[in-house]
Amino acid sequence: MTEIGLTQEQIDAMLGGGGGGDAAAAGGPSSDDLATLADFERETMGNMPSVLNAMTGAEYELAGVEFAKTNPGELADLAGSDLIFSIPIEVDGPMTHLLMLEAGFSKEVAAALTGGEPGEDPELNEMELSAIQEVVSQANGTYLTNLGAALKKSVAGESISKVDADAAAQLIDDTALIGTMTISRGEAGSAQIRHIIPGALADMILGELGTSAAPEPAPAAAPAAAPQATPPAAAPAPAPQPDPVSAALPTESIAAPAVSSGSVMGPATEFQPATFSQLTEPMDPVDTRNLDILLDVPLEVTVELGKTRIPIRQILEYCQGSLITLDKLAGEPIDLLVNGKYFAKGEVVVIDENFGVRITSILSPAERIAQLS
Repeated sequence: MTEIGLTQEQIDAMLGGGGGGDAAAAGGPSSDDLATLADFERETMGNMPSVLNAMTGAEYELAGVEFAKTNPGELADLAGSDLIFSIPIEVDGPMTHLLMLEAGFSKEVAAALTGGEPGEDPELNEMELSAIQEVVSQANGTYLTNLGAALKKSVAGESISKVDADAAAQLIDDTALIGTMTISRGEAGSAQIRHIIPGALADMILGELGTSAAPEPAPAAAPAAAPQATPPAAAPAPAPQPDPVSAALPTESIAAPAVSSGSVMGPATEFQPATFSQLTEPMDPVDTRNLDILLDVPLEVTVELGKTRIPIRQILEYCQGSLITLDKLAGEPIDLLVNGKYFAKGEVVVIDENFGVRITSILSPAERIAQLS
């Protein structure tokens, strides 16, 4: 009898196959779930290239999005020298998601934002780190807005902080999932931005998408009626009994006389159309010549890019190169005010080296009057 032996690789493969079955039985995310999360990530976090384009003036494009499983033990090897940002959020309870940016890519973006050149030192100085945090803040703001709309829940965010790989590993568990966005930079190549979300958030997303996409159950077919014996011939219905009051009247009084359209029973009644007095006198046409005396009155026109509210402590910390986050997202229309009152919305343009505003919409008269109250 010939002895058949197994190599260590074959044994490992067999054990690995058994482990995969256990993971599937444990209810881990399937490949369809990961594909669904990748599509959701593309819709909610896919604004990252637009944020970079608006802030740096470069041309970035989203090349692809993938989702996979991860665990805290793999995070240090996966991160390497990447910048890791911890972003606490509140969605039916506190949780944290992470954004990881490649060090070289972060250095390039920071240099574009601060007007410098990326140096050989891979470490970011304070100004460059502040610039990268602003990019992450802009992308996170749009992500939370889209996340709240998709989940139909209130989603709140807190301050963003830079953490190392060890601290980040303490913020996730074995259920965490990681999305990898590949961003193309033209001839400069591509970079990867990784987004780690907790398993609880992934379950909420999959649950909402599954509920909204689930087909409605088909109505149950009515059970077939059991065959019945042919019923006997129905007895003739009894003749209706005469109304006692009608029976007491003469036969001639039961039949109602035919009434032609527009006729009235009883004695003829004279009537005439009702007349109403004019409630308001018609307004005279406005004499536009009366406005001529106002045409030369100067008005102050102000363009408001955005605004924010910050404490005095933060203002005292500002220095040259500090960045201030406004309440407007990149690409949103700016506000046009006339004498301090909102009048229209528009977009910024450049006219012969000067900034200008192209008006895209004007407030209706009712909206302008509402500002006066």
